[in-house]
Amino acid sequence: MDELATKQKETVLNLWLDQVSRKQKIDCVFELEMWIKCFDRFFRTKNQPSHDNEFKHFLLKDFREELTVVRDVILRMSSLANEIMTQERSNLLQFDRYLSNYLKRDYVMDDFCSRLLTQPTPDDSLALLLDSLADLRYMIDELVKLPEVTFQTFTTIGKLINREIKQCRYIEMLVAFKFKVHFDRVENPSIAALIKHIKNEGLRQDVAKVFLELFRLLRYLEFVEKDLTFDRPLKNSLLIFSLINSELRMLFDFLETRICKHPDVSAPMVESLDATIFALSQEIKKVFSHELVGLVYLRQAPPIYARVENSHGLLKNSLQQSIVQVSQVFDSNFDGKKIFSALVTRLEQSKKLLSEIGALSTFIGSFEKMQDQQALPVLLKTFDAFRESSLRYLMYKDWEEYENFVEEVRTSKTPESLRFTLHRFRIFLDALSCYDLRLGAECLVMSS
Repeated sequence: MDELATKQKETVLNLWLDQVSRKQKIDCVFELEMWIKCFDRFFRTKNQPSHDNEFKHFLLKDFREELTVVRDVILRMSSLANEIMTQERSNLLQFDRYLSNYLKRDYVMDDFCSRLLTQPTPDDSLALLLDSLADLRYMIDELVKLPEVTFQTFTTIGKLINREIKQCRYIEMLVAFKFKVHFDRVENPSIAALIKHIKNEGLRQDVAKVFLELFRLLRYLEFVEKDLTFDRPLKNSLLIFSLINSELRMLFDFLETRICKHPDVSAPMVESLDATIFALSQEIKKVFSHELVGLVYLRQAPPIYARVENSHGLLKNSLQQSIVQVSQVFDSNFDGKKIFSALVTRLEQSKKLLSEIGALSTFIGSFEKMQDQQALPVLLKTFDAFRESSLRYLMYKDWEEYENFVEEVRTSKTPESLRFTLHRFRIFLDALSCYDLRLGAECLVMSS
């Protein structure tokens, strides 16, 4: 019985998505679904940026800034719902609101509410969603005027938002089904051929789901990229990053419990998948334990842009690398350039990092010999340039040590203390070069 009901729901949903596709509004539905999922994840602290998973501070935190971002996303969702809704229904909804707001008669309100709650059509669900979003926006407007929004209030608002959304029949169906043919398909012929050649049907379906998930996450990042390109407000991307964080953790679990434990997946294949999971988890840590921490409180545009751009770049590159590496697990001759023509492989990253670490170490060595305090601003600019170009390729554990050395150089009071700090900094960089040389060799072995 449950299976029959699920099939019926899926049929109803697909009929609606077919209709939306014919009106060329399917991209709006995809974006709306993404923001709805974002609300489900953003209010959970484990998906939020935090220094090394220290979540205790959330209990004492003021969440007014987060709610302000949520309010902006609600506005975007309202715009999307209006765009998806048919023009006739949109006009009717505006007239209904006029009646309910200005006439204030019980029979008018009852008729308006009953039509919303029964939701016989997708437009009725969108109308109910719009009504709920308007109420939530008003509530948040009042909350952010308070001296403080506590953790309990923040999480309660999250539960309320998600409860309201689940009342919308078609919207609830949209979120309930993970993959839809209208959104999710493996269009790259090389990937499609690779999947087709996996003999075991169960494994073939599971691998297809992994690729669908990874490509969907890349599509989420496209919304961040558009905001960066068109100079739009960027703090909304926090919700998208939170969604990606959550989805990746579930994907890791799926890879470990389903793919890696399948009898047709050999030990070397498992080792390669484990390496992919580890590398991607390190990039997530860089983003959520460093780049995005405190972003919500920033006011100046340049640092906001820099952090969002770095986070987007780290995740995009790592997801592309992961797609290629998973492909190579099932086809060792797979060429990643067939999917991503501009892909920078980890071997290429390692070569670039080695070159820049070597150049930085040499520059520091020459500065040690000069002992010219007047040239210190030039040295600090060189440190900043390395941070912007190559720091992202270091292991996350080395980021903090690099930043500590830079701060020591910046605050050195005497030529002797500066020279000693630079000497230690150069030794640290030389040690990184040795480590990265080994890492490059490992990358070469994996790619051969």
